Amino acid sequence: MQEEWNPLMKSRCIIWLVTGICLTVIFQFPLQSVASSADKYANFAELAEHETEGEDYQIEYTDMGTELLILSPHGGGIEGGVSELVRAFSADYSTYLFEGIKPSQNWDLHITSNNFDEPQAVKAVKEHNYTLAFHGYHDIVEHTLVGGTDTGGAKAIVRALQNKGFSAELVSPSHRLAGGNPENINNQCKTGQSIQLEISTPQREAFFSEF
Repeated sequence: MQEEWNPLMKSRCIIWLVTGICLTVIFQFPLQSVASSADKYANFAELAEHETEGEDYQIEYTDMGTELLILSPHGGGIEGGVSELVRAFSADYSTYLFEGIKPSQNWDLHITSNNFDEPQAVKAVKEHNYTLAFHGYHDIVEHTLVGGTDTGGAKAIVRALQNKGFSAELVSPSHRLAGGNPENINNQCKTGQSIQLEISTPQREAFFSEF
């Protein structure tokens, strides 16, 4: 289900995107699967055996010929609000979304990024030099965790967000949401350079009148 923008918050979200994720500072140019305990499926093949494309999930990919791919493997109802953030860049950058579209229980479609191997996603990532991934996580405050393999770019995003009054932090490589594992879909791009944004539920809720 697509979230409904809160008109009063849409401009704030745009500032969050444009200022906090300024693509001119993101990237510092050179540099048997088991499901996670919370996942129903270990990989995409298992998911596809039990779920139906067009009824339970959908895949949306647009190749704009850019070096950067902006993506989320947890769009739609899986992690609410991230699809809209990815689509905010779709006019200028390549984008990929795997979206849960079930009436309920979309979390069943969650495959941890280290195991996410949907073929079109793998192909798209490998055809791009850099990736920027959006995710959602549970918290009780408006906050954003910034990780990935491009530490310099991640630091720049944190500073930009904080300068605009948003709560954000750079996560350590050992953090469970750091996104630095080489098996992570985000890190399978040509350079291995990625940035991952984990946006708390309250922060995502603040951008929409219905969530």
